[in-house]
Amino acid sequence: MDLRQKSVSARIYRGLLDAAERQGLDRTKMAHDIGIDEADIAAADARVPGDKHVAILQLAESRLMCGAPEGNMLDGLLYFPELAGVLCNSPTLRDALRNFVAYRDLIGNVDWLVMQERGDEVAFEYVTEGEGRNATSALGNFALIASVAKLYDARLRVRDAGITDARLGAIAALGGALGVRVHLDQARNRMVLQSSVLDRAFEVYNAPLAKIHLHAAHGILQRIREQGRFSPTVERCLRDVLREHADAMEPKSLQTIVCERLSLTRWTLQRKLAAECKTFSEVLMQMRIDEARMLLAHTPMSISEISERVGFASTTAFTRFFTRACGAPPARYRGRCRV
Repeated sequence: MDLRQKSVSARIYRGLLDAAERQGLDRTKMAHDIGIDEADIAAADARVPGDKHVAILQLAESRLMCGAPEGNMLDGLLYFPELAGVLCNSPTLRDALRNFVAYRDLIGNVDWLVMQERGDEVAFEYVTEGEGRNATSALGNFALIASVAKLYDARLRVRDAGITDARLGAIAALGGALGVRVHLDQARNRMVLQSSVLDRAFEVYNAPLAKIHLHAAHGILQRIREQGRFSPTVERCLRDVLREHADAMEPKSLQTIVCERLSLTRWTLQRKLAAECKTFSEVLMQMRIDEARMLLAHTPMSISEISERVGFASTTAFTRFFTRACGAPPARYRGRCRV
């Protein structure tokens, strides 16, 4: 998956602009300076594409951490209540740390976070994507992880914290928030947590509430991952093409048009789909099934019109295809939906 398919939550940038405003800075000017249009990040589920996020960070990193962070590092979770509910209400510290890795995509999936467990130690390694990145994101994640962990173990020990940067510079405040000396110019961004109570039951754990939080977080995570996959993009493009062209089209012709619209070579299209264990023919077949089901259930279009809409040369061929895929001919499927 390349950076264009990855994303971060726009809530990060809303938080950044809110903080700038509290510090007396001109919110509108700052948004303009770092290339953000507030209208684009206003929606609750808005996401910033990974390539743009990296570019914005390169412009904004000197302003992200000028001085000590305001309040507790956990204040950053105010913008991510679904994630906060999962992290701050897990059965044990070990569960909380695993949940951070599992649900971190709610914040962003541009970079990689790897967790390794060994005895009473849990090590984290943060791998950044994109050229010219410093360790702001790595240290920010490390500081947030440590802050969550200290809710479960006040005696938690943070050690072996190191980053790839040769100088802390503008991210010195994050090193201070971590509470330990950060080693510079290391081969990788790494932090180790040590706790003797990794599996001790969290004294304020609320199981019914945890179930609600997990359900909400999982729903958002599924939507984010769906947006990041390539095959749904191809399906949407195919659906648009077939809606514009009423006549039946051969799969090879459809593939050519999709490649042109997505500015991809045929080889690249096939490679990206293969990375998700799919072929163009499989995506086309699934799109035809989904579109036909929707049209049968929710429109008065005739079966012959639907057949033409989803790209079949004849109603007979469409009926045979639909019956084989859905276990019932189109007319019977429509009748069941209406009942």
